[in-house]
Amino acid sequence: MGFERICQRLLEYGVLAPSIYNSQPWKFVVDGARGVIEVQADLPRVRPDEIDPHQRDLYLALGACIENMVLAAPALGYEIELSLFPRADTAASLKLKPMSETMPENLFPSLLIRQTHAGAYRENSVQPIHLERLLNVPAFSPNEKLHVLHSDVIQKQLIPFLHDAAHEGALRQDLIDEGARWIRTDSEAGDGLPLGHLGLPISVKIRFAVLRYLFYKKEVKEVARQVLLRQGHLVEAPAFVLMTVQTSDKESYLNAGRWYARLALTLSEIELGTQTLHLPITLQTAHVPLLDFFKASPKEEPVFLVRLGQPVEKKWPKTSRRPVSLSVKFT
Repeated sequence: MGFERICQRLLEYGVLAPSIYNSQPWKFVVDGARGVIEVQADLPRVRPDEIDPHQRDLYLALGACIENMVLAAPALGYEIELSLFPRADTAASLKLKPMSETMPENLFPSLLIRQTHAGAYRENSVQPIHLERLLNVPAFSPNEKLHVLHSDVIQKQLIPFLHDAAHEGALRQDLIDEGARWIRTDSEAGDGLPLGHLGLPISVKIRFAVLRYLFYKKEVKEVARQVLLRQGHLVEAPAFVLMTVQTSDKESYLNAGRWYARLALTLSEIELGTQTLHLPITLQTAHVPLLDFFKASPKEEPVFLVRLGQPVEKKWPKTSRRPVSLSVKFT
């Protein structure tokens, strides 16, 4: 199997990484002869500057994509020589190096089963042993930190806060417009969020089905508003995890994304579901209360807020990905 085919296989694992609204804001330049993959931003898929001025969500997604490929490579008989930000337009360069034998990473099997679960979680389904396993996943630098809430008393304060934040976000037209950009009516769409995968009330789905032919743009924006509200309603969970960085720059965000990829895969391995709540991270006004809830330093920046637990419904629809051929250029 030549380098070009190996690169293609790695990219198929890379694009399974999580990204906000399943926007998949990555593209790749592949030198098949040398076995080098360059990961770059696909700018039309990046969130607007007024929503994400430091491109935090972009680099979190790129970091997760990169780490997926790093984890997949040993199963294909290669290791990755990784270079971060080799050029201004490139987040990372991954060079393949043959290994003497195939040695799959422990998390490799979880690459194909990891998914977001926006449904309900069983009470008391996160045990100390689960949290210990999570906290033992090493960060990529001392700059990233993980904070866990596993207390009923604190969660009773956190849930009303998430409720209020969701209503604040649902009043922002820029956030509604950005969400509407990624709502898909086709359950097999290659990007974005299919309507049937959002866990929305049946009343919202019926309204959309009835009115979309008359008022499509208006109704899609209403669905987007409901998606924002959904991040503050029915989000009770046995545990919440907040990831922070101490330095707000693209390398910190990239490493946080790499770490999150490993954390999410670890949770899949122990059969716990996860949902990333991006709205409290997007809202700058929510940062100080979030840090206070999780007893984090005021100098830290929240980058991931995740709810986790054992899903009530084991099966949850998976979002599709664009074919790799649409995001790669071979040189």
